[in-house]
Formats: sequence, structure tokens, C-alpha cells
Amino acid sequence: MQIEIVTIGNEVLSGRTVDTNFAWLARALERASVQVAWHTTVGDSAERIGEALKRALERAGGVVMMGGLGPTPDDLTRKAVATVLARPLQLDEAVLAHVRERAKRSGRSLPASIESMALLPRGAEAWISPAGSAPGLLIVQGEKPVILLPGVPHELEALATEYVVPYLRQRTGRAVETFTLRTFGAFESQLHERIGARPQRWAGAVLAYLPSYFGVDLRVTVAGPAGSQVAEVAARARAELLELVGSVVYAEGEHTMEEVVGEALLARSWRMATAESCTAGLLAKRVTDVPGSSRYFDRGFVTYSNEAKVELLGVGEADLATHGAVSAPVAEQMARGARHRAGVELGVAITGVAGPEGGSTEKPVGTVFVALSTPEGEAVRRFHFAGSRATIRERSAQIALDLARRRLLGLPLDAQLEEPPGPTAGLAPRPASRAAAKPAARPASPRRRAPGAPDEGGQAGD
Repeated sequence: MQIEIVTIGNEVLSGRTVDTNFAWLARALERASVQVAWHTTVGDSAERIGEALKRALERAGGVVMMGGLGPTPDDLTRKAVATVLARPLQLDEAVLAHVRERAKRSGRSLPASIESMALLPRGAEAWISPAGSAPGLLIVQGEKPVILLPGVPHELEALATEYVVPYLRQRTGRAVETFTLRTFGAFESQLHERIGARPQRWAGAVLAYLPSYFGVDLRVTVAGPAGSQVAEVAARARAELLELVGSVVYAEGEHTMEEVVGEALLARSWRMATAESCTAGLLAKRVTDVPGSSRYFDRGFVTYSNEAKVELLGVGEADLATHGAVSAPVAEQMARGARHRAGVELGVAITGVAGPEGGSTEKPVGTVFVALSTPEGEAVRRFHFAGSRATIRERSAQIALDLARRRLLGLPLDAQLEEPPGPTAGLAPRPASRAAAKPAARPASPRRRAPGAPDEGGQAGD
């Protein structure tokens, strides 16, 4: 089933608001095997909303319109849809009761305009929102569904999860299985070269390569008429992908690198401290974004100046003068200082040149050093990332987390796309196995750059 999504709102069309609603809904529908074939954005104009709806109904099997269902004068979606479909607006008593009840619970007085949210095009089915006042609306026009959703993100997501996705999935009449393998340390082209034409053997399956700052996600969607067959194909595809690229797979589904690191720290009963210069606390933020991270994260040092590196982390003034703040010796001392000052088992440090200025011939913008310090040894790696200042900082934090993950799980620090010893070589084992993981020995060449990692980033630096 092919549908068109129409986003409504001047704020989106002007670029002042990023359309996160479309990205979220498109992903949710993809998992339900509903193909989004078109996406249109229009401003708060009844005429343009109507034109977008007419065009969508001509070419798509269904339409989802997002935004413009509130009580203010610029909320014109209901009126525009009612006009185009020749379905006059009518008051729905059940929706009105819901709107009034939510206003009462919140202690707000009810302005007359808010009752406009209970005006529905004739024949529309109201989907009462579990998260807001405005309902979702379903209109079946000539056997094609027209679905209207509010633009407030949490309201849209709640309605889509409870009503839209199940409704459209049922209309497709197909079974769907989706899984995602998250990789880091290999380019998209390297993964494609290794995987080759293998997906062509998976009946009804589509493999998508999804690159980002955080690596390349491999998302497989399998669809077919028989649920058992779809599940079998999905299981075989997962096993074959892990066999081919398992050495660079760090998680599955929506699991993040920081969550994997946290689980590995808990499994070893270790605690962590960070020392950051160019990333200015981004690494610590990533780690503590995970609920419950206080169980394994102790503290973070943001040491932007040389004086701070000396005073807070014990970095040698002579090393700063000889090698500079962006260097392997300083990164290593930052990690060691963070570990010792915090009294923890793992110290992770980042120092680099974020740009857009401050680089040199020897250390151009994008040069970043990441170091680890543990009771079993220390290691430092040099990377070069290209791109914006923000991109470099994001890449630096991600690769620091990956190095920590690898050290905690006893994996080689230098990520390589190689034939793994088993299908889950890059994944964290089950908690029981993870607790028994042997610590890795200190690498013989601590300053060697990880294959596949250089030049994959953005800018980071002091």
C-alpha cells in the first residue's frame, strides 16, 4: 500500500521547525510494510491544503495529513478537508466531552474556540487521543483512507501508535518482520561490498543501509502473506548478516552505544569517569542520557584550558609544552588522571582540534586523540574527522564510546570488517557471559589509527 504524507504548517515550510513528525511516522509505517511514496509540505492555507489533498488522492492509496487541528485561527485542516470532500463540519458530542474533560483535569478555563476541535467532517471517525485534546480523524473517501493527525509530536505519536499503524497494517493484509543491526567502524561501501547480493536470496526482504554520525544501521524488512515464512526469512537474514559483518555490529534495534557501554560496565561492576577538552562534556552527556547511569558513571572533567588539564587531571606541564594539548601523551594522561582522581576502573579522554580554526599542518582541524585508562592498561588512538565542528564532536564521542565498549568486552580496539569467529562477535554477550569476559591486553601499538574510522567524522577541537 502506497500512501502520501502531507505536513501542514508555516513554521515547517519556513524551515524554523524541523519536521520530526514525518521522520517518526515514516519509520513507524515502514516497519508496518506501508510504503510512503510521497511527502508534501504546505503552509497554513485552506486552498493549498485542499490542493495537496486532491493531488494525494489522485496518486496514492491513502493520505495522512499532519497538523492544523488545533483551536486557533490558523488551524485550517478540518475546514479544508471538509470543503474538498464535500463533507460539512458537524459537532461530535463525544469529542466535545473529551475536550472539556481534559480542560477540567488541567484546571484550565475552556475558551469557546477550543470547542472547534469537536467539529468533524461528516462521516469521519474520531480516534480519541490518549495524550491530548485534538482527536485523530479517519475518513474513507472512495475506499481510500484519509487520516488527519494533530501536529504536536507526542500527541501524533500516541495516536499513530494506537490507531494509525494498526489500521494501515491491517489494510495491507501482509505479515511483516523488521530488524536493525547497528554497526560502527566500517563505511557504507565496505558493508555493501561484504554483503554483496546476499539479500536477493531472502524472499520478500529489503535491506536498507542507513548511515549517520553514529555508524551505519542495517535495517531489514521482510513482508509476505504467511507469517511463519516471513519470520523464517527474517531469522535467516539476521544470521547471515551477523556472519558477514558481525565484527562491527555493536547493537540491535534502537539500542545505543551508550546503553551498550553502560550494560558492559554493570556486568563487570566497573565505574567510569570522563575527561574532555574538544567535546566539552558531550561524552559525559551521552553516557548520562541513559536512565540509571548513576550506577556506573562517577564524574566528568571538562578541561578546556591547559591550566585545567594540569590542575584537575595532573597532566604534565612539560608534556603540554612539548607535545601540545592535542597529542597522544596528553590524552593518555587525561584518561589516567580522570580514573585516578575519581577512583574508578575506566577513564576515557578526548582532546582534539574542533575548528573551524586552530589547526596546523601537523594537526589539521579534525585531529582528535581518544585515550582509555583501566587497571589492565592504557591505550590511545589518533583520528582525523572531516566536516563541521558539531559533526566532529559527535563522531569523537561515538568513537570514544566504541573504544570503551571494545575494551570492556575484550574485543580488539581497532574495529575491522573481518570474518568474525562467531555470528555475534561484535555484539555484547548475554549478561551472564558478559560478566565473565576477560579483560583485553594493552595493544602493542597504542597510537595506530583504527581502520575504517579515519576521515569518517566531523570537526572537534579545543
